[in-house]
Amino acid sequence: MSAVSWPAFLLSHGHAGHLVVAVVTSVGADEVGSLRLRAIRDLVSRVLRSYDLAGAYLLTVSRASGFPEILCVFEETQDADVFAVSVHAGATDRYPEWATQRTFRLDEAMEGALAASLLSDGEIDQR
Repeated sequence: MSAVSWPAFLLSHGHAGHLVVAVVTSVGADEVGSLRLRAIRDLVSRVLRSYDLAGAYLLTVSRASGFPEILCVFEETQDADVFAVSVHAGATDRYPEWATQRTFRLDEAMEGALAASLLSDGEIDQR
């Protein structure tokens, strides 16, 4: 399935989606909207497009927490699970409005692993 907009997803699914949040540690809080953060968001988008997702998903950048985060919301649990496992996301309770919620640190090492996964049939190796 393909990416949808935030308003379209919420209109169709409300907050019943499954959230995986990338906490972007390689970009400062003052860099929200920067080319660097957009490039990281685009990288995550390309990785998600490389998966065979069953349902709709959305990607957006948020700074509501005071630092940059990429919010990935999935319609289907299994899609969120596949992505969460591949990036080693752990459970959190910071976003209680979502059906499930997980976070992971998207630092420079993870960024490199995501980029490499696009060249290695989706395998993310974060050593």
